Amino acid sequence: MSSSNGFILGLIGGLLDFASASLLLLNPGDSMGSMGSSAASADFWAVVLVLLGVAVVATSVLSVQSVGIRFAKLFSILMILYGVGMLAVGVSMTTGYIYSAGISVIYSYGMVLVGGAMVVNGVIMSRTPMQV
Repeated sequence: MSSSNGFILGLIGGLLDFASASLLLLNPGDSMGSMGSSAASADFWAVVLVLLGVAVVATSVLSVQSVGIRFAKLFSILMILYGVGMLAVGVSMTTGYIYSAGISVIYSYGMVLVGGAMVVNGVIMSRTPMQV
């Protein structure tokens, strides 16, 4: 059950990452970013979000296949790490560290919620024996 929940959370998290990266690239904002210029900052964070999204989606797909069942502890640790990453990015977006006029508040709070759910799901996966 936790593995299927992790799959759904991974897909939603990846979609949030991709959507946020797209909005960062389309509308980088008009104030100075955290890394000098807003364009460089938006590009950097867009790449980080795309890489996180790819990792989350790939891991969630593998977690429900035989590889994920065989290495359930590894995938639960990855779920926790990606959840912490999404929490950190979501909090950074809500506090304005990652600034873009195009990022919706829904995406930033969505990342916080999905990241927290991924951490909880990863902890549950690590404590529950995986059933084949």
